[in-house]
This record gives sequence, C-alpha cells and structure tokens, in this order.
Amino acid sequence: MILVTGGTGLVGAHLLYTLVNSNSKVRAIYRNKKKFEQVKRIFSYYSDTPEVLFNAIEWVEADLNDIPSLTEAFEGINYVYHCAAFVSFEPDKFEQLKKTNIEGTANIVNFCISHDIKKLCYVSSVATIGKPKFGQAASEKTEWNPELDNSVYAITKNEAELEVWRGTQEGVDAVIINPGVIIGPGIWKYGSGSILKTVANGVPYYTSGSMGYVDVNDVIHC
Repeated sequence: MILVTGGTGLVGAHLLYTLVNSNSKVRAIYRNKKKFEQVKRIFSYYSDTPEVLFNAIEWVEADLNDIPSLTEAFEGINYVYHCAAFVSFEPDKFEQLKKTNIEGTANIVNFCISHDIKKLCYVSSVATIGKPKFGQAASEKTEWNPELDNSVYAITKNEAELEVWRGTQEGVDAVIINPGVIIGPGIWKYGSGSILKTVANGVPYYTSGSMGYVDVNDVIHC
C-alpha cells in the first residue's frame, strides 16, 4: 500500500488522482475534512467520476507530529510520498516551519526506518538548491551556503532534506525532488495558486527578475 502525506494539497491531490487511476492501493493523511472538497474539485477537472475516485482512497486523520496517529497511518504501508509541508517566508513563522518541515519529516523518516518502507519520495523545493554564480544555472550539485541570506522556508526544507539523507544511512531507499514554483488548477486562495488569482484580477505593474515555474502534472509524472 502507498501512503501520501499532504493529500489535500495541490501536489498531493494530483498525485492521489494519478495513483488511484493506476489502480494502486492508496492511503492519504488529512488534517481538515473541509479540504476534501478541493480534492474532489481537482479530480473533477480530469474525470467524470470524481466521487468514485475519491472514495477509493483510504483517508486517515493524522498529524506529522502526532506519533499515535502516524502509527495508524503507517500500518501495512510499503511506499511513501511525503508531500506535506508548511510554506511561509515570514520570519515570525520560523518555529511553525521547523515543527512541520523538519520535525515532521524526521518523524516520517523514522517510521520509514521502523516499518522497512521499500521507498520514500520526498517533495522538497528549489529553495534548497544553492545559489549559483551570476550567469550560471543552479542544479542539485550547487552547494547550499548556510551563510547566505536564505529564507526561513528554505532553511527548514534544507534541514528536512538532511533528515531524509539520514534515513538513507539507516537503510531507507529514498529520492528527493526539487521543483520550482508549482502551478496548477484547483486551489486559488493560498500557496502558488494565489499567483494565478492575482494575475486574473489584473496586475498594473511588473517587477524585474525571473522565477522558475513547473506544472503540477509534470511534478507528478517525475
């Protein structure tokens, strides 16, 4: 069985749709039932039977920092997609970011170790990739420099990656992906979806610079 954390988010919901369509046996973690409607809405963009697909998922209420609920979620699991994260660039949210992104990921890794999970896929971020020299492209080989003015989000996602690498030293087969800003349909009120809402409402100005964007479906296929 496959476990997906962050199943009600943009990446998680699209991943669940893909997995269910491949007839995989899937369990997903949720914290708020109100977000089920946005999962069904995303499913409806791609299928005429969103309710049927949604009901094929085994949903478990759990929190990344609640060990008893994670114990239930991991029962009978073979593969894990860890998509859950807290996204904020506000310094006053640093403690919450650490709790979810670092400690929560450490808990997932520990459960993967204790349950002999066959493979873990961690959805990280381009924010953890080091800053290249001017005019050069960054890649996973670009070294992270902790002395730079990194965002609080980037710091916690980098620490989360270290937890995953720790897991590999303790027997977990793992892979990390580092997507840029993920865009896709279904969630407009927060996260990267708010970018599309802002543009749809009209932007009377633009700024210098650039950003790397990636379609959510491309992320899922990766």
